[in-house]
Amino acid sequence: MNDRFNAAMAKQSTPELNAVADDIWDLQKKFLSEQARDAPSAAVSWALLCTARLSLLLNFSTGQDWTRASASGGAVAAACSVIDARFTQQGAPLPREVLSQLTGVASMSAYAAHRGAVPVVGIMVAESITSVTLSDRMMTRELTATLDDGGTDALQRIHSELDRKPDTSYRDARRELRQVGRSELGAPQIMQQKFERDWLASADPAEQQSLVNSPFAVASVRAATSSGRTLVYIAPGLEGGAALRVNPPGSGREMHETLELPDLNAVTVRTEVLRIRKAYAEVQRGSIGQKALKSAVNAVLDRVSAAFWTPLLSSWPDLRDSRTALVPLGESALLPLYTSPVDGTPACGSLDVTVVPSGRALLLAASWPQPAAGADAFVAADPWFGQGEIPRTVPEAREIAGIHGVGPLVFRDPSTTGASGRRLRDRTSADDEVPLRTLPTDSLPERGVRESDDDLGQAATEIVRRLSEASVIHLACHGDLRSDEPLASSLLLGGRMMLSDLLERDLRPGATVVLSACELGSITGELPDEQLGFPAALLAMGARSVIGALWPVPDEDATVSLMAETHRALTASSATLALGKAIRRAHADGVSATVWASFTHVGA
Repeated sequence: MNDRFNAAMAKQSTPELNAVADDIWDLQKKFLSEQARDAPSAAVSWALLCTARLSLLLNFSTGQDWTRASASGGAVAAACSVIDARFTQQGAPLPREVLSQLTGVASMSAYAAHRGAVPVVGIMVAESITSVTLSDRMMTRELTATLDDGGTDALQRIHSELDRKPDTSYRDARRELRQVGRSELGAPQIMQQKFERDWLASADPAEQQSLVNSPFAVASVRAATSSGRTLVYIAPGLEGGAALRVNPPGSGREMHETLELPDLNAVTVRTEVLRIRKAYAEVQRGSIGQKALKSAVNAVLDRVSAAFWTPLLSSWPDLRDSRTALVPLGESALLPLYTSPVDGTPACGSLDVTVVPSGRALLLAASWPQPAAGADAFVAADPWFGQGEIPRTVPEAREIAGIHGVGPLVFRDPSTTGASGRRLRDRTSADDEVPLRTLPTDSLPERGVRESDDDLGQAATEIVRRLSEASVIHLACHGDLRSDEPLASSLLLGGRMMLSDLLERDLRPGATVVLSACELGSITGELPDEQLGFPAALLAMGARSVIGALWPVPDEDATVSLMAETHRALTASSATLALGKAIRRAHADGVSATVWASFTHVGA
């Protein structure tokens, strides 16, 4: 088998792509058969992962057989699941070598499934990949919501529920649990499988035919059911893109539908993403001013609208009156889908729309109740870190804290001497003079090195404690999005608060988190198919809604007004409607798109 694999790989240097694809396909089937046996070796699963991904790439690039491409994507997901389970049992994360094999798989598989008329397979593969790093954490939090209100230890409650239930399915789950050991790693996975089997068994027979017997396929429909939202997966392809739709049961429509998006291909997506990044980089270098930046942002908004919203709503006009959740795959998650215009108005201002990293993330977020009016709030601001000064974060924090009737936590107040030993300057909003809530890489303190303030440890502890107790959280500060190591991305609030550190804690179930900082609503890194960043992590920690920015945020009065308007609306509506109302008003008042276009709502 190894000889045949090596021979097939050698053929890549020849034009015989179809012959190569046939050889790889046959080899993939052999490895898949090997993995189906009891206790497959790690080598077999790894070989299947690599071979299936190569088969997907070959069939996707030639477009000769979309059914094969879809099946190969499913084989990648199957191999990844086995490998993930093995590392989970060892208490270790998936190695970088495994994760690198998943890059591009979700988008390619979803588009291939669209072309092959089997959308459920594409959705299944996407769900298996888009939250692979956070899957264990998300399952534990979902079980917490399922079994109780989140007030006690999830694992203890799982065992108590298992012990109370006399029916056969729970006895089977209890026996499985004993086999893997009473560990936090085993219990969530076993209970997850049990819930998925129960849900599938209770589904309407006609709906069962639209699903494959996989937790990853069931998750998206469960998410649509629990949230009442229609899910739309967005998959850029080579020559065009696709939208894969999941409808809630009882909607009167097919459970799964697909639509070609002719102009939303991978090149278009990458071009628009780079256009925005280049414009902001030139602003920071002083090469262009605010007028040129505004022109670039507006151009991207219009192109995204033409490539996505126009064909989507033309073919599915009912989405105008539906509650919709967009699941962008790959680099499409970096596009301003939330704010691109629909009929001349930002989409979020005319539609009830949200963005989610995956169907499972929506399922988890929808499990938590919305914060009640007058909920406990925590507001904090830090206007200085390294060499950057963003003084308007402080009046922003004070105004928002006043809306919620609390006092803000402010570091380095610009009305006094800053931590740098000098008074912070008060900037104006003049063209070319607007500071951004981000920092050039060379101005950041060395990563991993914290400030030397004696009270920094105590301050960080206090921040984390208050974060875990609040139902509404607003943080105005610098953000550092790491391209090489996403979990090392940081909030620069009193010190460097890395995402990996925050993931060790839970948020209050159902919390709304507003990140008034540059780029922390975005994703980056070598694995764009997994939306690994602050929004996905905060949802896994228990948040219901996360508001953040895809690009740098200007530190000016208009930003303060946008954030304040969002919080005023938040006291009477959901977070996505509150942000949409604030953005719609800013747009109507002629506020520059550079202020509001980067913001997005992630969650239920």
